[in-house]
Amino acid sequence: MPDADTIFALATPAAPSPVALIRVSGPRCAAICNQLCGAEFKRSSVDCRISLPLGEVPATAWLLPGPATLTGDDTLELRIPGNLAIVRELETRLRALGARDAEPGEFTRRALDAGKLDLSRAEAVLQLINATDEVSRRQAVADLSGETATRIGALAEQLRGLRARFEMSFDFSEEEHAESLEQRLQADLHEFVSGLRSVVGADDPAPRQAKPVIALFGPPNAGKSTLFNALLGTPRALVSSTPGTTRDPVEADLSIGSHVACIADLSGVGGSDVDLGRFAEAARARAMQADVLLLLCPPEGSEELIEELKELQRRDASVRSRAMWVRTKSDLTFEQRANPAGLEEVSLSALSGAGLEDLRSRLEARLDQAASGCATSLLRMRSAAALALLEQATADPDTPHEVVASDVRRALTALDEALMAEAPGEVLDLIFSRFCIGK
Repeated sequence: MPDADTIFALATPAAPSPVALIRVSGPRCAAICNQLCGAEFKRSSVDCRISLPLGEVPATAWLLPGPATLTGDDTLELRIPGNLAIVRELETRLRALGARDAEPGEFTRRALDAGKLDLSRAEAVLQLINATDEVSRRQAVADLSGETATRIGALAEQLRGLRARFEMSFDFSEEEHAESLEQRLQADLHEFVSGLRSVVGADDPAPRQAKPVIALFGPPNAGKSTLFNALLGTPRALVSSTPGTTRDPVEADLSIGSHVACIADLSGVGGSDVDLGRFAEAARARAMQADVLLLLCPPEGSEELIEELKELQRRDASVRSRAMWVRTKSDLTFEQRANPAGLEEVSLSALSGAGLEDLRSRLEARLDQAASGCATSLLRMRSAAALALLEQATADPDTPHEVVASDVRRALTALDEALMAEAPGEVLDLIFSRFCIGK
């Protein structure tokens, strides 16, 4: 494994505190440990003093050789005083020693690649970080333990047996006992639906009382008002080439799929704000309340938006899980640089309409997740989709037997997708883009 694969990140909040923890993982851990702590790299904890430009800093180092670690690689954890100046100097020293800053969710993704976690457990880490109520926390803990995947796996095998019985029933449709066989199948399917419902959690999530909020956030003249009008299909917000036209938030109801959301066009934030931040704090506060936060990045650059995202993350690290990077004005010919935030990304032109349908489909998926309460992982979302198909199949006792069998087949496909051990790279990229740095 090349030296560039040694990564590090702050594992505690980026705020003054008594203690800060920096986690390092990769093949250079032994060399880094020797340079910083003067210790041989073997499983132990070491009290030491780390030399930094501001002086010697007391530290405790946990030395964890691979492969018996979460990532499967050598891991070094450094506990130091939680002064941000000390943290920054140590991070600079780690870069000089051959480590690099970790990408969002990279530690958890390495655990997935090393076979230490399956996909459902990796997603459960994200669920647990973002849990805001006791129901969410309990479900995330169940997913992280593997309990949910085990139960759904058993249910998938049970449904596989039911599907086979449905297929066989067609061969005996002319027999005298065919009707009683169908009745027994229907009864077993109803019992199966009850079991799946108890796992997915459809019986107890608290209903959402308010409309979900989609917030358009970014620097002045990023195209927020133009996108606001394009999504609504009507000119509700004033569009001008003069930065800072929108001061007070402009809000309206927006229909996306089966959802009605409140979409908010917020005032511009950042260094180019002609109002010198007069309305920026209100925009940040509203952005923090959003169920889906669209970070609008104009073609000219992303520095302002990155700084604003950092400020939001300082207030609530889970804001990443709700954010999406939106490159606006794609009809203009500017060099498109890589997404510096590592978030789910869509590129569009609100004027020409290019990319709008892609954004709408992504918004609908995000609103589906928000509306489903705890069913935010691939495991739970696909299981919930299977449940919806089977509830539809069993709702009307007069539904033709062939239609019910078709819904059973589709539901089994959904459960198999929920349990897949490996996901395509683009699916993993999307999942881990919503993690915090250091997880």
